[in-house]
Amino acid sequence: MRTFRHITAQLALGLFAVSLLSGLLPVFVYHPSDPYASVQKLTFLVPWGSFFRQLHYFSSELFLLVLLLHIVLEISRRYPVPSRTSWLYSVLATLAVIGLMFTGFVLKGDQSADAAAQVALHLMEETPLLDRLVPLIKETEVFTWKFFVWHGFYLPFLLILGIWKHIGRITPRRVYWAMGLGLSALSLLLLPLPADIAPHETIDHLKGPWFFQGAENLLQLSLAPWLVNVVMFLPFALLFLYPFVRRTRWIGIALLLWLIGYTAVSLAV
Repeated sequence: MRTFRHITAQLALGLFAVSLLSGLLPVFVYHPSDPYASVQKLTFLVPWGSFFRQLHYFSSELFLLVLLLHIVLEISRRYPVPSRTSWLYSVLATLAVIGLMFTGFVLKGDQSADAAAQVALHLMEETPLLDRLVPLIKETEVFTWKFFVWHGFYLPFLLILGIWKHIGRITPRRVYWAMGLGLSALSLLLLPLPADIAPHETIDHLKGPWFFQGAENLLQLSLAPWLVNVVMFLPFALLFLYPFVRRTRWIGIALLLWLIGYTAVSLAV
């Protein structure tokens, strides 16, 4: 189990490196003032643009999935709990990954991206304390500008800081770099990139990123926005408490129950 835990940690690091490097080209093409047109230009006009966009997308998705697997292995282990400082930085890194995935989704600028951003802003505006953070991501003149800043600068910095403080390095070993690149390329060949929904295209139901669909469905079930936020942040609160409690088994059980419930809600509507 410990060896597999180490492998997932290093593989996640390799996938992060692939995601980070493959995201450099889009930075030079993307314009927050016209996000949808920028993404279409990258996909269809820029040489190798479509390849790097897909590589960035799939490496990021795999990074999140491998990171979640690593967390499962961490909380199910039988050897001593890591130091509190190291663990709390890992929670910070996980939050940064979710933030990166969400802001990246918003930056593609199609109908589903705009809808997801509006839902997120609604959840923040209708929740005490979180409503004060809305100016950090909401820009009235260029809507995606602050999302772009968070995705391109602040969140990568927080993620790198969290990784560094957690494991003491941010560069993967060559074998895991190769594994991350290989898995990302294989996903690119086998799986389609989610279609972009043009601004004037008619569609019955818009969906946000897969990890955000539970929140969208809870709102459709008329759950109060503040309560939806409680549900969304509950696993991070449990992870934060993990090194401070004696019976860590209960943290694992609570996280498992949350995962089952949230998955059911995500698939229900």
